[in-house]
Amino acid sequence: MDAHKTRLINGLKSFLNSHQIFNEEYEVLYLMVQIRKILECGGNSYKTLRFYSNWVLHSELNRETTTKLLVEIFGAGIDRKKSGRDNARNLISTNSSFFTLNTFKDELKKFVGEYNLPGNILNNANWKNIRRLLLELIKDCQISFVPTEISNLKVTKDGNRLFSYRFTLINGRKPVIKLKI
Repeated sequence: MDAHKTRLINGLKSFLNSHQIFNEEYEVLYLMVQIRKILECGGNSYKTLRFYSNWVLHSELNRETTTKLLVEIFGAGIDRKKSGRDNARNLISTNSSFFTLNTFKDELKKFVGEYNLPGNILNNANWKNIRRLLLELIKDCQISFVPTEISNLKVTKDGNRLFSYRFTLINGRKPVIKLKI
């Protein structure tokens, strides 16, 4: 491992040791920036971690390389002939791990293990905070797709703890997936 990557990992270890519980958006943002920097040094791909690292850092995502992961995840679950509600039901049933951020958590757990980072970010109380803060960071950041079944996707906040994944399909239908966090 090169010296630069080692410094990044040690810096992230120090940060995690001094931030046992995440309470602020900047803590999740810093975590995601450092994860991205470490991933850019090479190693395992961690597609979902890389995707969310991009999402928290931009006000809009529209590059095909960025949206490719979502097309792979959601594309097969969308039927133009069905209503928005039917598509939402299908998306939830086939992709609940993505929407609840369990896919993200699984990759984060592997990343923490691979780099021997403190596991405090994965304990239940802290995970709930991280999940909520991550959704706060990405809310209202639209993802615009190159022509596929999906036109765009945005996370919105409807109440104190109710986040929604709002899709717009090419046919104009708008499936909404709501999560209480």
